[in-house]
Amino acid sequence: MEERGSAGGYGGHGDGDGDGCLTVAIRIPARIVALVVVLPLRMAWDALTTLGRVVGRSGKWLLRVLVVVPALALWRYVLVPLGRAVGVAVVWTVRVLVVVPALALWRYVLVPLGRAVGAGLVWLVRCLVVVPAVALWRYVLAPVGRVAGAGAVWVVRALLVRPLAALWRYVLVPLAAGAAWLVRWAVRAFAVVPALALWRYVLVPLAAGAAWVVRWAVVAPVLWLWRRVIVPVAREVQDALLVAWRVSGYVSRAVGRGLKWLVTVVLVMPVAWAWRTLLLPVWRPVRRVAVEAGRAVRDAVAAVRETVRRVRADLRAALPGAPRPVERGGRRGEPEGRNPQ
Repeated sequence: MEERGSAGGYGGHGDGDGDGCLTVAIRIPARIVALVVVLPLRMAWDALTTLGRVVGRSGKWLLRVLVVVPALALWRYVLVPLGRAVGVAVVWTVRVLVVVPALALWRYVLVPLGRAVGAGLVWLVRCLVVVPAVALWRYVLAPVGRVAGAGAVWVVRALLVRPLAALWRYVLVPLAAGAAWLVRWAVRAFAVVPALALWRYVLVPLAAGAAWVVRWAVVAPVLWLWRRVIVPVAREVQDALLVAWRVSGYVSRAVGRGLKWLVTVVLVMPVAWAWRTLLLPVWRPVRRVAVEAGRAVRDAVAAVRETVRRVRADLRAALPGAPRPVERGGRRGEPEGRNPQ
């Protein structure tokens, strides 16, 4: 395996400032530990992958045969027709028992009754409420309101508006201006100036000192630890895991090939030899005998059928007035017999 300094190394990093004594010291132990940890995981992963492929194929077939096909047949030939029939029955029942009576009740009872009641209520409200209210407003309230309004406006203007205007102009406006100036002066003297002094001469120097302390007491050590320790260690651990994963893949493939060769030698080759050497020589004569026996049985059945056919023909010929059968290869009245071979 090449080192990380080469162009095609596993890590892909050159020998820069990050490769110090710590990096060189932890590189080989990290890769050895990663290989020891990753190798069983990679072999278990490859075994589970192969087993999952086999189980997945058989499981798909079983799921299709035992679940999907019966479910589709049940849905297509039972549930769908039953649902359609139930839906048609429910729609017809609701239409006959609910919709048609409701429409008739609405059209021939409620609509005419509502129109009559509405017309009566409109006439009653108009006679008892609208006409008296219009007359009261037009002939009583409007004239009284005009007179009362004019008098009230004059009284308010004469007794209230003029003193209030004088009070606002000559008293409240000067008092408000003086109070505003006094408040501005007090805020500037007692709040703004002390706050500016506190910010400029106390808080800014304290913040600068705290920032300097945090920078050199916290940030600089953390950056040095990150750059010189954590980043090289993490890089070496990543490279070690990559190398261990690839090496574990090679080892797992080699173990798989060895198991395949062992199964072939121990199981497949003896079974094939037993089939070719022991079972096949016995199977061929047994198959030949079975074929001959089947042929003899078929010939016997054919002979029995021919005998039955001839007996039936003789009986028909012996009965008076019975039509004589016509053979496929001859004329009416010729005796039955086997066709020449």
